[in-house]
Amino acid sequence: MAKKPIKLAIAGLGRSGWDIHVSGVRGDDRYRIVAVMDPLAARRTEAAAELACETYDDYGKMLRATDADVITVATPSALHGPQTIAALKAGKHVVVEKPLSTSVREADRMIAAAATYKRHLMIHQNYRLFPICTFMLALLKSGKLGKLTHLAFNSSSYSRRNDWQCLRANAGGLLNNHGTHALDQLLALVRSPIKDVLCDMKHISDAGDVEDQIAMLLRAENGVTIGVNISTAAATVEQAPEWTILGTLGAATIADGKAHLKYYDPKKAPKIRVRKTTAVDGRKYGNDDVLPWVEEACDAVGPDAGSFYDAVYATVRQRKKFIVQPSEVREMMRVIDICRKQNPAFPGR
Repeated sequence: MAKKPIKLAIAGLGRSGWDIHVSGVRGDDRYRIVAVMDPLAARRTEAAAELACETYDDYGKMLRATDADVITVATPSALHGPQTIAALKAGKHVVVEKPLSTSVREADRMIAAAATYKRHLMIHQNYRLFPICTFMLALLKSGKLGKLTHLAFNSSSYSRRNDWQCLRANAGGLLNNHGTHALDQLLALVRSPIKDVLCDMKHISDAGDVEDQIAMLLRAENGVTIGVNISTAAATVEQAPEWTILGTLGAATIADGKAHLKYYDPKKAPKIRVRKTTAVDGRKYGNDDVLPWVEEACDAVGPDAGSFYDAVYATVRQRKKFIVQPSEVREMMRVIDICRKQNPAFPGR
């Protein structure tokens, strides 16, 4: 056993709470789940039997009774803000599921509460730790592709979703769900605040009253452009690459976990000069430039960044900087707010 395991209380035992957060610390002696909260009795019974922890049907009751060090908020999205602030006020560190909040204004209140009560606010943007994301970060750092000019993300499928995330009242919708993961990774790669936003959202096939298709074009202050296409209403037979990275010296695409790179070393490339004459013999345009292209195919697997709860332990017990800073997620929430203002049919809660 770890000398001082982190005592964890988990609010919400749905897919995220049980399959991600309970599973994330199951068998890890650095953690001990001391309490859970869920409105469904069957879930509480299951947790009590497996985890030997206290169970509650009310968040406020759990918060008042538990001696947990960290509260994990894995409840529906509309509850993240008030429940996180309540936990911070109670002196608890907080892990909160994505999306952080329903608006940038609410995000600011959450971040301010963490600062006021001197507690860690750790947002579950766990895709930042995934091998594809660490691969892309390492690729850009290597300089193989030159200076980054454009990033694109694509995710297309067709389904008719009908769960709680299809309802505006629950802060559902594709932007708060898959969109937060994509935007978090894209902003981490670009490393610059967003200057311009153009976003279109539609409701096509899902039940409920929120968007299930998003097309977005962003431009960062450093000049990099970002394209985002996310749809659960696209019955395409062939998929575009999930990720496209363009640089001044080459490009990379990633699909099905495989990366394909094409780039050249500018030191090995012949010099070219512009031909100013407009009348060219043979009516030939362009040039006979032959670049020393290098092409690579590899698994899109980057350095191992550990698990999300490795990062939580390092922050709470070892005082290390958390891998995802609230200020970074706040920038994402600002972009999401702009998207919602441009699409008033799908406002935030």
